[in-house]
Amino acid sequence: MRKKLIATFILSLAGIALSGYALKLHYTVDPSSFCNFNDTLNCDVVNKSWASEIAGVPVALVGILGYGLLAIGSVWLLVTQKLRQLTWGAMALASIGALSFALFLTGVETFSLRAYCIVCLASQAVILALAWLVWSIPETRQGLRSWFFSASSS
Repeated sequence: MRKKLIATFILSLAGIALSGYALKLHYTVDPSSFCNFNDTLNCDVVNKSWASEIAGVPVALVGILGYGLLAIGSVWLLVTQKLRQLTWGAMALASIGALSFALFLTGVETFSLRAYCIVCLASQAVILALAWLVWSIPETRQGLRSWFFSASSS
């Protein structure tokens, strides 16, 4: 389990880096030369589209915060024995929520924008790996159950 938590932390840092770069692209006025290959593989089309913000908040900033929470949770579980079930439950919810949101964004890229951002796709691969890692640890499911069933069993 310790190795998976360390991998979760490292992947979370990678996700923060990717989301940070996507946030930079979101606010950059000049075209990006790194990830604009053609009309289909074009970070600017995605990062400056209607789908790049939710209620005025850049999706990349949401990614930084989400990955940050997963990083904090993994470090917390590595260093302390306090609030373990609560933390596991939060990690379960965060990872499945982030994966669901990433799948939604992939659908937007595919069916609405008809363009893909390679930085975003890399971030989506990271969250897929993170969700798999978090959910492959049995304590995750136990922690999630404690969120929803502890009140009814007492």
